[in-house]
Amino acid sequence: MTQTAENTTTRAYVRTRTALSELRAAAGYRNAKEFAAALGVPASTYSRWERGSQGPDSAIPMAAAWAIADRFGCTIDAVVGRDGEPEPEGRDLNAFYRSLSEGGRRSLDEYAQYLDFRERILAAEGR
Repeated sequence: MTQTAENTTTRAYVRTRTALSELRAAAGYRNAKEFAAALGVPASTYSRWERGSQGPDSAIPMAAAWAIADRFGCTIDAVVGRDGEPEPEGRDLNAFYRSLSEGGRRSLDEYAQYLDFRERILAAEGR
């Protein structure tokens, strides 16, 4: 009688850190749940953003990206992992705006409105 030993392999899943998880850790939050509570969003929602999951429900809403960027003192590009080399000074913003899709223009317009609002608040507070 021969015995056969079944060879089982255990897969180790290594999580790669995303830009958002790096920012959170650098800000002193131990885990996603802790930061989600500070941000006022469900832990499962924030964890999905931090994992960088793909799909229609995984994108960080613009308002949340602004709040996260403000909390971390960084750009929205850094929050979503697109922080690269800065554009050269003197960039033609009108040409850039015209090159955007209709949705991109709407997003940029929303962001410009947010910046205007934020600047007014800071000016009123004397900052």
